[in-house]
Amino acid sequence: MQTSRFQLGLIATLSVGLGLALSSPQAIGYPAGSAVSYGANPVWSVGGVINGDGSADLLTAPADQSLVVTDINLSVTSNSSGCSGVVDVGLGNSGASDLSTADLGRFGLGLSRDNYSYTQYDPISSTHLQSGVKVDPGDTLSLFADMRWDVYCSGGIAMNYLISGYYAQP
Repeated sequence: MQTSRFQLGLIATLSVGLGLALSSPQAIGYPAGSAVSYGANPVWSVGGVINGDGSADLLTAPADQSLVVTDINLSVTSNSSGCSGVVDVGLGNSGASDLSTADLGRFGLGLSRDNYSYTQYDPISSTHLQSGVKVDPGDTLSLFADMRWDVYCSGGIAMNYLISGYYAQP
């Protein structure tokens, strides 16, 4: 029995089609098992403003879940034109009481004035953490801001934040 080129082509085409039909698409989601078994939407986010030196308690992890921080977006603003300044920022858990004890991460932000005395804002500091930063069950996630210096900022400097992540079983 002879096989023609047409038959070989048809067999190859059908094989490729069957292979594509049976292959599964790439799965995208949060880490397997732990986050999904939470029984609710595992994603959380919190945002706000810290004016001047200060801190904010962002979120307390439930007793049976950890918080995992995956994204941190920070920016600084001022109502004064011609304002220049630097802000040190820290992320900490319940053991942290101020910027010096912020144990989960530190960031620096700034704004500067140009030759025409208009404030030039730095782009938003946006950090995506591939593996995330874990906050243990029962701990509180806190954010600290320390205005290191400012010039011509009669209205002060404010730090805007948006922090997000997901819940996971410890």
